[in-house]
Amino acid sequence: MKTIINKKSIGVWLPNKLFKNLENKLNNYNESKVKPKLDLGTSAYLLNLLFHIPLNSNEKYEDGWIPICSKPYKNLKYFKQYMEFLVDSDCIIEHDTNYSNVSNSCKRYKLKGLFFKQQINYLLVSGESIFIDNVEKNKIDRMTKADSKCNHLTKWLKPELLTIDYKNALSHIIKNYSKPNDLRKKNKRLHSIKSIKNKDWSYSREGKDDRLHTILTSLPKDLRRYTKYNNEELVSLDIKNSQPFIYSAILNQINKTNPDFNLMNSFINDYYNTNNYNNKLYISTMSDHRNNNIDTNGLESFINQVLGGTFYETYADILYKESILYVNANEEHLFPEPIIKRFGTYKSYKVFETKRKAAKYIMLKTLFSSEKCNHTINKLFEKHYPEVYRISQIIKKGKKKNFFPILLQNIEANCILDHCTRIISKNYPEMPLFTIHDSIITTSSYRITLENEFIRLLGKYFGLNPSLASERWSQQLGKVG
Repeated sequence: MKTIINKKSIGVWLPNKLFKNLENKLNNYNESKVKPKLDLGTSAYLLNLLFHIPLNSNEKYEDGWIPICSKPYKNLKYFKQYMEFLVDSDCIIEHDTNYSNVSNSCKRYKLKGLFFKQQINYLLVSGESIFIDNVEKNKIDRMTKADSKCNHLTKWLKPELLTIDYKNALSHIIKNYSKPNDLRKKNKRLHSIKSIKNKDWSYSREGKDDRLHTILTSLPKDLRRYTKYNNEELVSLDIKNSQPFIYSAILNQINKTNPDFNLMNSFINDYYNTNNYNNKLYISTMSDHRNNNIDTNGLESFINQVLGGTFYETYADILYKESILYVNANEEHLFPEPIIKRFGTYKSYKVFETKRKAAKYIMLKTLFSSEKCNHTINKLFEKHYPEVYRISQIIKKGKKKNFFPILLQNIEANCILDHCTRIISKNYPEMPLFTIHDSIITTSSYRITLENEFIRLLGKYFGLNPSLASERWSQQLGKVG
């Protein structure tokens, strides 16, 4: 008896040349007597993850190695054989130091040859219904989980109401990202506009950062002006110097003899005492740090710069004075960053369009470095902000890697997703609300209301009032790196 497998279509992101190569290799494989027979749709989907994952993530993956975990595909029969086929067919390379069984980390893969230097395209590929149904189920499960956490936000995430001026957006991409070095940026933008146009996107709130991830969080800034919701212009309000501001709010409480028991402190106490940090790390409360002798003037100077929204500009001037940053003939800002490879260390110049972006990158790299990091930029920050640096080291002491940025991201998520927007949604149920991490977005008619409420609620949560940046998306201009 011959079994007829029901086929469905699944959307994938692959260069046309790579897809054609995959199709030919798979036909040759299936025509041989090797078992099991493999499906094109499943193969294409797994291969597309090497493009899809970095395009939907803020992670740069500059080394090209993309983690692909087997857990989401535990119900996929022959997952291991599919991945082995992609390696054997010279589509991808498997990293030679994968320890997924020991360290509980995902295996990493890289595109082989020049496939990563090709423009991607959105393709509908026929595949086995069981696999496609499972992929769709996983997507729905992630969205359902996000709904249970913040339905006051996810209820507005309607693909039929979020639109993009596809023709003009595409013209903008072709005009501004035509150079070979712009390919990654070009692919990211093509992915965004085609996802919105095809209404093929989802959302989730999972992972250590606890942030809400949507099509808007991965949308490059220079494409915002082409985007509307229910045919209305969008506006956003974001916290200036967001991560330094949250750290400043922590410093402000440490700096007080009698710290306020505000909403941020309540969340931190809860996070430290009950989270466990992967069930292995037990964290002391912030009160442990208040017993140290503190240079209040040093803390207040840093806090005031952050509250004024000028910290990154001030720190950029310091970085130039100390010869950490340079400007080239094109007026680009260069940071000679050491890159560690297997056969030694070399300098790679990271390029920024503005000194503020350069200062932000270096500041966050410093603030979120490991406790034992002895990089030049750490020493420089310690020189100019010794008390701020010292307390960051106390917070990181004995903690796992990335503890500090994850803590700040969780505070941000709790404030924006679970406090500010929840109250605003309750008070103004007709106001469309979206978030991009430290930003809240609404339609233009609600801008003033949102601004007044956002400032009030941030002050209540942190005990400090940050500077806010307002942006009308229709007026967002220029090429953004």
